[in-house]
Amino acid sequence: MSEHESGHGGHIQLEYQPALPINNGKVILWLFLSTEIMFFSGLIGTYIVLRFGAPSGTWPAPHDVHVAEFWGALNTFVLICSSLSIVLAYEAARTNKAKLAKIWFTVTFALACVFLGIKAYEYTGKFQHGIFPQKPHSKIYEKADIYYVSAVRTQLNDMVTKWQTEETELSTSDNAKQELQNEQQSVTARRDELQAKSHLSPEEDEELKQQKTRLTEIASELRTAESKAASLAAGNEVRKARLPVAERLLNDFAKWAETTAAKTDDWKTRQAAMEILSYLVYPLHRDAHAVSEYLRWEAADRQAETAKLAAERADLVNSATAPTLEALKTLAAGASSGEATSPPATLAPEETMVMERIAAIDARLAQILHREEALDEFFAVDYDGEQHTFVHRDQSKWDGLNEDFNWLHLPMKIPSGNMWASTYFLLTGFHALHVIVGLIVFACIWPLKLDSSRANMIENTGLYWHFVDLVWIFLFPLLYLF
Repeated sequence: MSEHESGHGGHIQLEYQPALPINNGKVILWLFLSTEIMFFSGLIGTYIVLRFGAPSGTWPAPHDVHVAEFWGALNTFVLICSSLSIVLAYEAARTNKAKLAKIWFTVTFALACVFLGIKAYEYTGKFQHGIFPQKPHSKIYEKADIYYVSAVRTQLNDMVTKWQTEETELSTSDNAKQELQNEQQSVTARRDELQAKSHLSPEEDEELKQQKTRLTEIASELRTAESKAASLAAGNEVRKARLPVAERLLNDFAKWAETTAAKTDDWKTRQAAMEILSYLVYPLHRDAHAVSEYLRWEAADRQAETAKLAAERADLVNSATAPTLEALKTLAAGASSGEATSPPATLAPEETMVMERIAAIDARLAQILHREEALDEFFAVDYDGEQHTFVHRDQSKWDGLNEDFNWLHLPMKIPSGNMWASTYFLLTGFHALHVIVGLIVFACIWPLKLDSSRANMIENTGLYWHFVDLVWIFLFPLLYLF
């Protein structure tokens, strides 16, 4: 507003500002930010509804999904520092200190890159553990049911089949190469014999062409065979280390859980068998007590079943005839040497039935023994005699088979895990996208001379960046602390 007196009447004239006392760029930015505020309010509100509307105890804790509070807090600190640096850049530009403004502007750009680098590191950690926003990449199952057990068994079976096939191919590759080399020598000798002749009949001339063609084919086949053998041999040590582990997990855990769930009438026993498999692969601490109780029950059940089978076997052996006992010794000798044997045809039907029953008992006892050995080998269970519970020998550090053997990548049970992953990647992904937009704006402004003529531009950019920082202030406690 201004005032002046006219030369005649001394009247005061008032001049009005024809628009808001802010520049058009700032008005447009505030309109844009208002839409962004509504957008993120909807996203965050939806997350809050899903998070606190989930059944009690089912939403994943941060450590269940490999969310580290340290990285979230560090990123919060980085963004706050970047908000400070953009303000300092604006103040330097407003006072026409272009070089200082450029320095603070560069610091802001660098801090934004640090934020994205930390976020990329966090995303990589999730992906390595099979946590993706959707299937088929996601390894998350909402509960330990027959579908989960089947998925674990299928993956282990595929591993075992693949490595066993490679073992067979490696053992036969040397024989194949030797056969090709022998054929190469034979064909070479015949070719040399034909070439040594001064005159060749039409038939011999055709044969010489065939021998040369075959030598070329053999050379190509040898190169392929040697390349394949080298590839198989290169992974031989890794395969020999991993194959026994996968076989033990397949036979004594995945198939055990699947068989127990299929053949047991008690639904609690079925569920417990599947829960112990999921806990073994990816332990959630909330399930530790239930798993401990199941292991205690399973040990007692195994002991009772072993005693019952041993007593039945003893009765069968005591009542068996001499030919049956002799046949049993033959079968035992064949089993120890790895040779497949069958009951003699001379045995009576009753004696054959006794032998088959004893063989079935022996197979079941071996399965129970393998289960006990596997639990001790992988799960490392100790019995606490005072509290009558099972505990892991190193429970404070043990994070499951997927961590012990990082090549497994087995499916894991995380209640509400898929919903958590979808919301986590949606919220942080959109926020990261806004950070990238800010980086693009910074990159466009950076080459300019940041003097007082650019102060409004830096101020508007700073307002946008403060909004990005404010959104993260809301996301950090929601995603990292609760």
